[in-house]
Amino acid sequence: MNTNSENSFIRRLCLIPNLNGRQGIRLIDHFKSAKNIFDADQNKLKEILPEKQYDKFSMIRDFKESTDEPLSFVSIYDPEYPERLKNISDPPLGLWYYGKLPEEDIPSVAVIGARDCSDYGRFIATSLGEYLGKSGVQVISGLARGIDGIAQKACLDADGLSCAVLGCGADICYPPSNKPVYEKLKEKGCIISSYPPGYPAIAANFPPRNRIVSGLSDAVIVIEARQKSGTLITVDMALEQGREVFAVPGRITDRLSDGCNGLIGQGANVFLSPEIFLCELNQVFEKKKKKSACEGISKDPGMRIKSGINNPKNRSRHREFCGRDEALSGLSEKEKAVLLKLSLSPVSTDQLLLMLPDMDYTELSLILMQLLIGGNVKQISQGNFVRIYK
Repeated sequence: MNTNSENSFIRRLCLIPNLNGRQGIRLIDHFKSAKNIFDADQNKLKEILPEKQYDKFSMIRDFKESTDEPLSFVSIYDPEYPERLKNISDPPLGLWYYGKLPEEDIPSVAVIGARDCSDYGRFIATSLGEYLGKSGVQVISGLARGIDGIAQKACLDADGLSCAVLGCGADICYPPSNKPVYEKLKEKGCIISSYPPGYPAIAANFPPRNRIVSGLSDAVIVIEARQKSGTLITVDMALEQGREVFAVPGRITDRLSDGCNGLIGQGANVFLSPEIFLCELNQVFEKKKKKSACEGISKDPGMRIKSGINNPKNRSRHREFCGRDEALSGLSEKEKAVLLKLSLSPVSTDQLLLMLPDMDYTELSLILMQLLIGGNVKQISQGNFVRIYK
């Protein structure tokens, strides 16, 4: 089935706009090969196929790939096709891509969230992307503005592995503002699309794209999402696919945290630190590998690893979390006092002076400088600081 000749016909079949994976696979199964579909008598095809599907098939003659750059292509019948995707309910028939497809034998995490993120969300996405990159965990996302692109950039900057799944042809950088990350992914990571080269980014493309983002992942982390955010569509797809879902908690007064706090209220895993998350991810990944080796991965989503959002138990690791104040060792008492007033949310110098009435501006500035040099705090804007958890 996966000969070069057959693969070229599958590639042509994937040029049909809006033809989903299930339809393509059914067509190939019915005609025994993609080549036979093109060799079949058109009148016979018209009798077998519904009118809309036949119209889509006839559009192949008019739809041409519009890129001068060499794009790789892999079909679901190829051994190189991502194994994780084969087991979702609607796997893409084929994928166009730059770079190297995601590795099967290392953990893979989708990092998603708000496009118009806050400084808090930006900080979490950067810290998490960097940590996962250094830990050898693949970061999967959609290269969207905000959380997605920030996490992917941080992962790449840490020499990690990252893959972007686009809602347009892989030869199109969308959004254009993420062009530097796009180029770096082409060079050091991977860019994937189930849409043909030249296919534009339109709103209808993104929900189907999201199933690939979650499908390529072992777990999904949501960093900031409004109550009716499109990010939650990806969460729904992840749950259908049996993926673990983690949400970063936020303040109840922040509308950008409504979606995450709501997920936690429904039983999603609480994301409290990259270190704790990595421990849980390794457990998920090892369990998945053992299940795959012993039984094979079931095509029934209900038979896969049950997500924490449906199974809110076994969270002792989160209950035991009480911060990481072991990082205070080696600091002076005044440095400790300042550091304990800082968190992941920005705190201004004026606010610190109110919380530390025994300090004056000069002394506080000196202590903050020492903490900056020691890598304990970070200045995210003029006069605003956050704590770095190590």
